[in-house]
Amino acid sequence: MERIKINRRNFFRKFLYWLLTLQFIYIIFRLLKPGEKNTDIEKYYDAGDISFFENGKMYPFGSEQFYLHRLSDGGFLAVSSRCTHLGCTVQFNVNHNRFECPCHASAFNTNGQVLSPPANRPLDFYPIIFKDNHVLVDVNHPVKRNSHDPSQIKYV
Repeated sequence: MERIKINRRNFFRKFLYWLLTLQFIYIIFRLLKPGEKNTDIEKYYDAGDISFFENGKMYPFGSEQFYLHRLSDGGFLAVSSRCTHLGCTVQFNVNHNRFECPCHASAFNTNGQVLSPPANRPLDFYPIIFKDNHVLVDVNHPVKRNSHDPSQIKYV
């Protein structure tokens, strides 16, 4: 039986070759793998118990950069606090019952629709699900929209 001689340089060269090959295969596999649906509850932000939110009120969640609107009919809508013009943080003006951008004076109604430019599309919204009487908001996947659609409102 003949022994294969391998020196240190060849060993590391082959080792790196196989390591890079495996890494390349892994990257290709991850790119070609079909997208996973984001139904993992741990990835959702728990906004709180449904009973906490009063109908017709707006609730800011500054740390997560969204507002949770409990509509007067009991529905929920989570809209981004980022203006669609240049990304400034909008504030909810209780006196005018609308969102206002302090940077360029865009205004949005409670559903996030544009009331005054320069913003040209509604505020993004976040998908909502309900579990164990809690409102869970998918803050990792904002949805861009061109108009408000009643299907964006979620009911318990």
